[in-house]
Amino acid sequence: MLTTLFQVYLPLLGWTLLGFVLQRGLPPPWRHWLNPQALGRFMFWVGVPLGTLGFMQTADLSGQLWAAPLVCWLATGLGYALASAWLQWQHHTWQGKKDWDPWLWSRGRRGSFYLTATLGNTGYLGYPTCLAVGGSAYFGWALFYDLLGTLLTAYGLGVWVGSRYSASFIPPRQAMLRVLSSPTLWAFFVGLATARSPLPEWLDQGLTAFAWSTIPLSLLLLGIRLAQVPHWGSFRPAAAALFIKIVVLPLLVGLGLALTPYPPLAKLVLVLQTGMPPAIATLVLAEEYDLDRELTATALALGYVAALLTLPFWLLLWGT
Repeated sequence: MLTTLFQVYLPLLGWTLLGFVLQRGLPPPWRHWLNPQALGRFMFWVGVPLGTLGFMQTADLSGQLWAAPLVCWLATGLGYALASAWLQWQHHTWQGKKDWDPWLWSRGRRGSFYLTATLGNTGYLGYPTCLAVGGSAYFGWALFYDLLGTLLTAYGLGVWVGSRYSASFIPPRQAMLRVLSSPTLWAFFVGLATARSPLPEWLDQGLTAFAWSTIPLSLLLLGIRLAQVPHWGSFRPAAAALFIKIVVLPLLVGLGLALTPYPPLAKLVLVLQTGMPPAIATLVLAEEYDLDRELTATALALGYVAALLTLPFWLLLWGT
């Protein structure tokens, strides 16, 4: 277990910390060249799609991989139900009291609470974590969980939540176009089509090498984004959302998976993906729909730290 933790924490902490230090420590003229928007666009349009294609060449795509997105959808629905129950409990607890909890009544804050309690960072953070724990052989489980699970729920349920709790509105047709225009989703289907048709050796090796290079870049980008969090306010609602997202959901999913015949490492990968902290997409949705940015940013920053603390627990409980 100690070896596994070292393999996970070394890249996660090292590259993320490097991005954080570069963003906070470089003088403004030098920081201008560290453009997270440009790096984010590169990762969105080139890095993650080609990396996905590269990893799919070595991933085992046989077996019962289609269970992975089903687990994600069930976990997302369960997270939404638990978030609703928490808000209802808060409403009945504080109703009629002079010292009522003001964060409960903001529509934008409720929307951000739902998003941070349901959508996980199963790509930028989930991929390197699951690769370190399960290896490339079980990467397909993490991939299916992210692309057919998180991606669809982020631009499905996430858009619906944003529309409901904001004055702005995006038509369902436009939301569906966003899902269909994702280059990573197209790379996923190309990878499925070419999985049983071996690529030329030079192309296969090149894609694999590029895929591994995207891991430090994604963590570097995550560190830069964390360094841009203006302040860590809204601690109480963020902590409640994180308790649901990175403690309750993976625990319930792990208990449910214990009754299934899936391989132990596949179960562990699914538990880890379920327990990922809030996705960067939650911040994008908060900006798009004018939700509570402070709560979202706080949950994003605290969630990364908290997930590093819960990881040993999941490895101890369901690791092999």
